Amino acid sequence: MKNISHIPDYEGVFPDKRLDKRGNIISSLLLNSRSSSIKSMTKNEAEQKGFYRFLENDQVNEVKLINELTQRCGINGRDRNVLVIEDTSSIGLSKHSNRLKPNSGIGLVGNTVGIGFLAHCCLVIDADDATMLGFSDIHLWHREENKSNNTTGVYKEQYIEDKESFRWIQSGYNSKKVLELARSITIIEDREGDIYEQFCLIPDDKTHLVIRSRDNRCLANKERLYDILASEPLAGTYTIKIESDNRKNKEGRIATIEVRYKKVLIQKPRVKISKKHPIQLDLFAVEAKEINSPKKDAIKWRLLTTHTVTNFNEAIGVINKYRQRWNIEQVFRLLKKQGFRIEESELTTGWAIRKLMILLMNNILRVIQLLLSYGNEESQPIKEVFSSEEISCLRILSNKMEQKKTKVQNNYSDEKLSWASWVIARLGGWKGYTKQRPPGPITMKSGLDRFDLIYQGWVLAKMDKDVYTR
Repeated sequence: MKNISHIPDYEGVFPDKRLDKRGNIISSLLLNSRSSSIKSMTKNEAEQKGFYRFLENDQVNEVKLINELTQRCGINGRDRNVLVIEDTSSIGLSKHSNRLKPNSGIGLVGNTVGIGFLAHCCLVIDADDATMLGFSDIHLWHREENKSNNTTGVYKEQYIEDKESFRWIQSGYNSKKVLELARSITIIEDREGDIYEQFCLIPDDKTHLVIRSRDNRCLANKERLYDILASEPLAGTYTIKIESDNRKNKEGRIATIEVRYKKVLIQKPRVKISKKHPIQLDLFAVEAKEINSPKKDAIKWRLLTTHTVTNFNEAIGVINKYRQRWNIEQVFRLLKKQGFRIEESELTTGWAIRKLMILLMNNILRVIQLLLSYGNEESQPIKEVFSSEEISCLRILSNKMEQKKTKVQNNYSDEKLSWASWVIARLGGWKGYTKQRPPGPITMKSGLDRFDLIYQGWVLAKMDKDVYTR
């Protein structure tokens, strides 16, 4: 097992060595506080002012912060089969529009309304053991003009390089460069990434795509993609557990999924596409369709992939890769709402909030690490995420939790991160029963927040004891 590093090191990143030092101090404060509030994470007014000065310093630009983040991801991904999960989210700051300085890194986030900025992120996970490896690309931008013409003829006559949607392809390029030492790369995207040019430009001998189909594409034989998939013989069925989601009033269920697949020849669409691209593309299409369900949200995924699919097991493999998209959704959920609440930041410039968001990504990685390791007996070593002192504190907490109720036991090895995730989840309010739904990201975040307070008290108590015994 390789050592995974999510601890930033800004040595030599900035032209002023004092900024390097300040950046490392701030990263340490963020990792230890698990908060986005500068007031709550700093110990005194001097630290607070230093934090503000760092974020507002023009030499501390987001490109340098992103490069430091992605370089560590590239090292972590060496010799691994990796999944790169791409998605976009908007950071809404309309509530603070009166306080935010104009022309400071913010603009429209919707087509015509909403103030803030947009973030396109590429989360990287080990395809074999679900280890969290980092981010291979982060792209932040804001719109300076009305984008309501996206469906007009003018927009359709633009080349992909001139469209905002080119970010999907550009992030693919950037991720390939960052992860050049990886054994293989599979880029996973939802329907917005279903772009013909992307299938032409991104795949190579070790890079594949798994993208949910957005359009009922025309095939070379004039048939339609969805029709040809539906007419394919059933390859097999399997069941998956769908967890309940109180936020969306969704009940949990066991879903039965029918699987079909087909090698298809996609026809070049009737939009403005460079002549250098082929007029047809060989791809594999996989359909996962939930049956016997009256739910409006019943699963119906049609996936396009460059992975070879010749049997039921290979089709399931592609579907399972796509299911990992859930993790990027949790990243944005943790960044906003009940997590680190980036949209409630009281900083006065968009540039500063954007830089704070990048710094917070390290905190989010730690939460997602715990989330992925829950219930996984082969999870990464705990020493890659927690210090020896933190592990000692966790061990005491675990023993106390197990003593309260004999039916609630932490049965994982205390050398694995899954053992720590059990303890952190309990601190976050999870009851620990095997029949209970697994803990979610907000539960893990709450557990980390509470552990931080307990750990600080435990360290102080040890210090007092040491002074007394001397």
